[in-house]
Amino acid sequence: MLAEDRHRAIIETVRARGSITIRELAEELGASAVTIRGDVRELARHGTVQRVHGGVVWPTQEHQAPQPSPPAARPPAAPSAAERSPTEAAPAYSLGMVVPHSSYYYPEVVAGARAAAEALGVKLVLGVSRNVFAEEQALVARMLQPPSALDGLVLTTAEDPRTSPGTEAWLRGLTVPVVLAERRTGPAAGSIEDVATDHEYGAYLAVRHLAEQGRSRIALLQIDTLTAPMLEIGYRDAMTALELRPCSPDVPSLLTENDPADLDEKCTQLVRAVKEGKVDAVLVHNDSIALPLVSRLQAAGVRIPADLAVVTYDDELAALADPPLTGVAPPRHEVGAEAVKLLVRRLQDPSRPAHSLRLRPFLNVRGQ
Repeated sequence: MLAEDRHRAIIETVRARGSITIRELAEELGASAVTIRGDVRELARHGTVQRVHGGVVWPTQEHQAPQPSPPAARPPAAPSAAERSPTEAAPAYSLGMVVPHSSYYYPEVVAGARAAAEALGVKLVLGVSRNVFAEEQALVARMLQPPSALDGLVLTTAEDPRTSPGTEAWLRGLTVPVVLAERRTGPAAGSIEDVATDHEYGAYLAVRHLAEQGRSRIALLQIDTLTAPMLEIGYRDAMTALELRPCSPDVPSLLTENDPADLDEKCTQLVRAVKEGKVDAVLVHNDSIALPLVSRLQAAGVRIPADLAVVTYDDELAALADPPLTGVAPPRHEVGAEAVKLLVRRLQDPSRPAHSLRLRPFLNVRGQ
């Protein structure tokens, strides 16, 4: 069904019934909910119908446009929504964004999203879930209720949708377009899109840099996060490609977050491994662990970087260490910006193919 035919059918249906949900319209017209929502938004801008959360109603007299007819078709020479750049004039969409934290890593992601929203002329509403799935759901529910009734969402979920069936099912059930930021979609994601850092490449980059500095016994030491498995893949791929042997099992590889006793124990093991010649470099994820680890190593007589070269992952605080540490920096600002741009493109053109975008991190070398 062409857009003009859908518009005409929507008007006739809403006029006859007074109100109808987006889902019901989609089923009756044989189109996706995203497509129908875009049609309703277009008709509502002309005053032909009136949008409400989850549906559409026939406007009251005070909201009725003088000529309730479908919007005129664009001239053939005009670019389609898919051809338009998202930086061109966009409708005044309202977008929601939910991130896990507001003090580490994500402030720059939010800054990128805010900059893109301002450039595109759209509103951005922020929520912080504290990495709790129930709180994340509650935030989104409020964002989708009047008076907010946001048009789309940029989400960084508490769990990885690829390994959390509950998260994936919840995402698929949302009634507005969704773009994940620093999360990746699984095979059953449908129209959900994502923008994420290529963490595997980041780990590969770090190992290659250390090898170029003459280091051959390179360890990976990290806390258990959603990023950790991707860094493990990149680390192992690099070690294989560079024909380097993995470190012996007694070299620590996993730290418990916010546990000073575990940090002390792993530091003792690492000092022993350095002195025994089992390790001469380490990639540490993340900076909040790397800095106290380096202080403990130095207190134990390990020279950084002479005895042990240290590269951090995230590069939030690495420049503040003594000595400053080389860091792998994910493109946090760009992730936020591209997520908003992707969401606006989806709203402009609901029929466009779903996108999954990987952005490569870069290495900030500091004195090593």
